[in-house]
Amino acid sequence: MVPSTVVPLAGIALPAIVVPLVIFGKLAGNKRYYRHLERMAAIKAGVPLPEPAPLPGPGAIVAIGAGVPIASVFGALLTTANLPEYNGDMLPLVAIIWSFAMMIALAGLATSLILGVMLHRAHRRAVETPLPSTKPAYDPDMFESAGRGY
Repeated sequence: MVPSTVVPLAGIALPAIVVPLVIFGKLAGNKRYYRHLERMAAIKAGVPLPEPAPLPGPGAIVAIGAGVPIASVFGALLTTANLPEYNGDMLPLVAIIWSFAMMIALAGLATSLILGVMLHRAHRRAVETPLPSTKPAYDPDMFESAGRGY
């Protein structure tokens, strides 16, 4: 049985998690939009482009790859330890708790591996490709009409 305090605590915790995520997502979108506007204004003015946004470092990927499995196993351990009493009827519940913890841990590890490959490719591509010039090619003879007989 679920204790009577779980539902109100979940009702309080859900907005405490969802609201900051929505706010941080909106701020990140605005930052990306303003960076785009700054880049377009620099191209239009013919000035050098602003520095690109730094790529996330390997520390962020390690944090995901290690933090998510540790947090999921710790959560499953706390949940299992706080079960009222262990008997044969609780075995399916314990199996469900630990199987979900392992699925979350594997999803965190897979996400970390995918981000690691993407980061490696982005760094390699950034090193291999030179930055394009923002100034258009200018040929001074193209605008001279005196010598052409016009």
